[in-house]
Amino acid sequence: MLQKNEFVEENGDRDGLGINGSGFTDDIDLESRQGDSFEKLGQSESLRGEVLDVLDDQVGDTGKMLLYPDIGSKFPFKTSDRILDDILRDISFINSEEHSILYSDLHNGVLRLPVLNYSRRIVDMQPYSLGTLVDQVVLESKYELPSVSCPEHNKLNVFMGVLIDRVKQEKITPETFIDSQIYHIKITVKTRTILEQTKKRLGLSRFHMIDETDLHPFDKMDLLTFDSNNPRLIDYAIYVSEDTNKLILIEIFKPEFEKVDAEQLWSQDAINNRYERACQKFESLDPSNVVCPAECINTLFKIFRGPLNRTSAEEPLKTINSDNVVLNSHIDPKWLTMKYDFRLFMGKNEETGEEVPEYEPPDLTNYLKDWKQRKLRESFIRKCIELIFLGKFSVKLLVGEELKKVPRVIRAFNIVQTAYTTSPWFHTLEEYKSISGDPSSTLDTNYHFVNLSTCHYYVDRDIIKNYETQCVLDSENIGIYFDALTFIANRKGSFQLIAYCGKQDVVGQESLDHALRLFGIDSKEIDVSTINDSVLITIYQTESLNHSYPNKHSDLKNALCLIAKYKNSPKLKFLADYEPYKLVSKAYDILEVDQSVDEDVIQTAYSIKANDSPGLKIDCDRALYTVAIHKKSLSLFDFLMVQCPEFEEYYGSSRLSYMEALELLQINENASDDTILEIFQRKWYAEHNFESDNFLKLKAALTRIGLERNSKFILHFINTGIIDASCLPANDWPIGLNNIGNTCYLNSLLQYYFSIAPLREWVLNYNSTIKDLKSNGRNTSRRIGGREVSDSEVQRSIYFIYELRDLFRDMIHSKERCVTPREKLAFLAFAPSSMIVDLKLLSDSNDDEEKLKSNGAHADHEESAPVNGEASLIDFKDEDKDENMELPLDETEENPQCNDNTVNENEDINMLDLEQEEMGNKSPKISPDQLENALEMGRQQDVTECIGNVLFQLESASYPINLGEDNEQNDLVKELFYGNIKQNIVPLNIEAGVRTKIERFLSLLVNIGDHSKDIYDALDSYFSDEYLTMEEYGEVKRTLAVTEFPTILQIQIQRVYYDRERFMPVKSIDPLPFNQLLYMDRYTDTTDKVLLERKRETEAMKKELLQLKKRQKELLSTNELGISRKAAYIETSKILKSDILESQNIEITGKDELFQKLNGFISEVDNELTKLYHEIQTLELKIPKQFDDFKNLAYSLFAVFIHRGEASYGHYWIYIKDSYKNGIWRKYNDETITEVPESEVFNFASGNTATPYFLVYVKKGNEADIEPLKRIVQQNI
Repeated sequence: MLQKNEFVEENGDRDGLGINGSGFTDDIDLESRQGDSFEKLGQSESLRGEVLDVLDDQVGDTGKMLLYPDIGSKFPFKTSDRILDDILRDISFINSEEHSILYSDLHNGVLRLPVLNYSRRIVDMQPYSLGTLVDQVVLESKYELPSVSCPEHNKLNVFMGVLIDRVKQEKITPETFIDSQIYHIKITVKTRTILEQTKKRLGLSRFHMIDETDLHPFDKMDLLTFDSNNPRLIDYAIYVSEDTNKLILIEIFKPEFEKVDAEQLWSQDAINNRYERACQKFESLDPSNVVCPAECINTLFKIFRGPLNRTSAEEPLKTINSDNVVLNSHIDPKWLTMKYDFRLFMGKNEETGEEVPEYEPPDLTNYLKDWKQRKLRESFIRKCIELIFLGKFSVKLLVGEELKKVPRVIRAFNIVQTAYTTSPWFHTLEEYKSISGDPSSTLDTNYHFVNLSTCHYYVDRDIIKNYETQCVLDSENIGIYFDALTFIANRKGSFQLIAYCGKQDVVGQESLDHALRLFGIDSKEIDVSTINDSVLITIYQTESLNHSYPNKHSDLKNALCLIAKYKNSPKLKFLADYEPYKLVSKAYDILEVDQSVDEDVIQTAYSIKANDSPGLKIDCDRALYTVAIHKKSLSLFDFLMVQCPEFEEYYGSSRLSYMEALELLQINENASDDTILEIFQRKWYAEHNFESDNFLKLKAALTRIGLERNSKFILHFINTGIIDASCLPANDWPIGLNNIGNTCYLNSLLQYYFSIAPLREWVLNYNSTIKDLKSNGRNTSRRIGGREVSDSEVQRSIYFIYELRDLFRDMIHSKERCVTPREKLAFLAFAPSSMIVDLKLLSDSNDDEEKLKSNGAHADHEESAPVNGEASLIDFKDEDKDENMELPLDETEENPQCNDNTVNENEDINMLDLEQEEMGNKSPKISPDQLENALEMGRQQDVTECIGNVLFQLESASYPINLGEDNEQNDLVKELFYGNIKQNIVPLNIEAGVRTKIERFLSLLVNIGDHSKDIYDALDSYFSDEYLTMEEYGEVKRTLAVTEFPTILQIQIQRVYYDRERFMPVKSIDPLPFNQLLYMDRYTDTTDKVLLERKRETEAMKKELLQLKKRQKELLSTNELGISRKAAYIETSKILKSDILESQNIEITGKDELFQKLNGFISEVDNELTKLYHEIQTLELKIPKQFDDFKNLAYSLFAVFIHRGEASYGHYWIYIKDSYKNGIWRKYNDETITEVPESEVFNFASGNTATPYFLVYVKKGNEADIEPLKRIVQQNI
């Protein structure tokens, strides 16, 4: 029986849908208007038949068995929280216009995708809100259905809601209202109650995705309305739990009213046109009272809700008169049959009995048995839900008079309760624990959490289970899952998770990718497991040299460790574990030794530390390796390879063949042992150092060659690090000088002068006599050191040069390893020129002069023998002999290699001996007392006094190149060693001109007592402006600047001072750091405005620094009680706060005010000290860099004089650099000459008593003038 619609008009025709007016007269094909929804269901007919056929062949569903026993192997898996978040963001992915999403699988939705495909994009996707109807009386959107396969034990829970972008929806205006998009979500959960009771596990349920084709036939029976080909379905997914096989079907649909429908239904233009047509048809309508969208939506909602309210087929269908005023003014009635499955038929008017066209809704009551009807019913429910939310949106857009016109519509929508909540999801799943309110976290959208389908509130057990499940199902991406687990463990601060991560022998993918990026490798293009270890090591060593940012090396080191672990490579792990420390100081700190200690002390320290702390064995090995590299010590490398067999395994000589060793050293197999060793040393001590393990490779190569050749020479060097001089050809090593009896620094000085090639060649070629010098007219007026030179001084000087010449010749031609200087040479070097020396010269006859000249001219000593022994050094008269005087020991007995006491019959006679034979006894008569006095004077002198004495004699016996304006002689000595300093005296209080004076200087004296930080700081003090008081000018400023620099720059370090408390001289051992290169631009007399301005800036900064330190010292100084200013304030405050004053009946007025002032003083002191500290630190860092741009006048260090001991005693030696031999440094310690690492020369460790006291630099470009090795030895035939 048909019945009119329940909505009856009460106030005109605005709200009613009852019969009113004439019927609808359009000719309509009713059968064709059933809608195309039924047609779309036709595709499922075959599916249903297939299900029924399958069920005929198997036992029915008992609800007690797992339909998917192997579901745990299906990939991907997700938790309910993960699935929910995917649902909320799915549409954002589908609607995204971003290129990377638009042209990928993400554009089709993420419900069925593995989490790795989209985890990093989740955070960028705006989540939609899940809208639901709270009021289930108005419309039922949550319901339970019986299972078709097993109604007794299985059930289906269905939830229907909407997905809305609330952020976008809140920006909707009346003009853009038709753009509102409301998507639909349908969630169907099939629960197997028996399995839930018997199989349900504690903790999280894990759901695995299955394809539609993998659905069990029993489940297909319950999901017949699901059609993956439904054009309105935009995404779907089916998940089944592992433990109870609970099934979840998620379906997301397009809006029921798409934009085209919305424009026709409730755009204001469409409403106006429709209302205008209705006004023409119905006179009762007021043309000025146009309806609003909310009214149209309300009318459409009532139309669709009507069929849903029928509970049984016995209830009459409520039809709608086609001439209903509300129907025609609010919508286009034709849509009911064209789009919404209504049927138009001719009904009978109950009042008039006339037949009128009426719209009959579809029958939806048999939806439990008729799956087609159920599908249509669900579409009606979606339409109603969508209209409810659209109605609420439209009501919010009403303003002013519009609100007063439609109060019933507003009330109708407001009364329907809706909510945006995810609770229905958990209700449907019956996961009541989640419903109870586990706190959400922003970390839940972090891709690491997403990758493990994890939320922040999950317990550790469930997180670990998720990780293990992902690793089993997707083993190729274990590294990514390990990254996720590590991140979660650290963010949660869970000790259990952190401990679990520590037990996993896995390298995180993110960490691996980052590590490979540091190596310049793209893991997407290259499989790191295929890359050879040697290639990775080369990349690591190359990248380590590129310090593009401060922590580059530590990042590379961590990357290498990860790659080694990932590849399970022992070689890479060895490199990562034992790579030397970048800071050598750290290595010394680990071994707890000072950098100045000897190698045996380092070995002992290592052994003690490694035995006491076995857990630090690798650290000790690294430290030892670092120190061995720092010292370039073969013995330490040997010790290391014994203590740590891993080094022998990777760098042992057995790993190389003989030819490979030769190739590594780049030498020919026919090369001699000494050539091989020379090449080895050149590479070993190369200035531009290379990879640290090259030392080990070089050692392995040399060892392999030594063993192959059975070379004692090479093997001795490998074992000791010392060249066996007995095996080395004399031509290849400098000659040593025997100590003739506490001659202090003389041997160092002689070696120093020998190394200066121009001076050495001049001495070697010297053959002048006093007669020759007198014949030079310039000698009569010349001055040396500002004074005239007497003939006796000239004669003595000539004899000194002959002595020096013979020594130099022996140092070149002797076959021995060391020679002995004559005592006469030592005497003449130390004795000042004022000391009278008894020289019984020949008469001035021309014959005698020519004879001396002739003998002196005999300079061809390539075949000469070494100087004979001590017996000929001093010619004592009988009456001068002291029977009790101990003569020097026979050197032959002490050192067979240094035998200077015998003369071979076949050797040439020494030149001076020949002169004495021909001229009689003409050598200086030097008594033992005179010699001892001279040596004592040498001990009392500093090195510059001896240098001055030696150079004076060299100049006195030489011809002047020219004379200066003051008749000062210019010669080779002046050219090599002397520079000019300009001194300006600038009066400050009177108008007087600047007084300028040019003075020569032989060396620059810097005082260690000034506590200079380095050599520049010391030189700054030397050249700093000095303010004096002069009788003539009063207050003046004295400035110094160099006008002419010498070829060889000598700097004396004054270390000895007189201690007035102990009444004795004391030596300062404070270190004074210096570098290989010294730039003197800042000390030159210049007109460069930039340099002058920089000097003024620096001077001002130093004055400021001095004042700041003075103020700092003042604030930190203490009184006679040892109390500082701040401490005094604090103690006074304590007294004021204590009861002492009251107990002594002492009253202080304004006590509180005084206490506050004291606290203020304390704060002021603290603040000022802090400010002073920062200002001092800033200036101390800035001042040394002031002249970094001025490096045109460069000097290179080539000699360092060393004294070890105290002011009154000690030992001397010298380091000399050989630029001809790869820049190696040699230590000249009397008769012993050894090669030393550069680190020994530049050792500025505190407490080291072996301190430099004289530095010698050669001007850049003149390095070739320094030639320490000059040996020409005739080989025996």
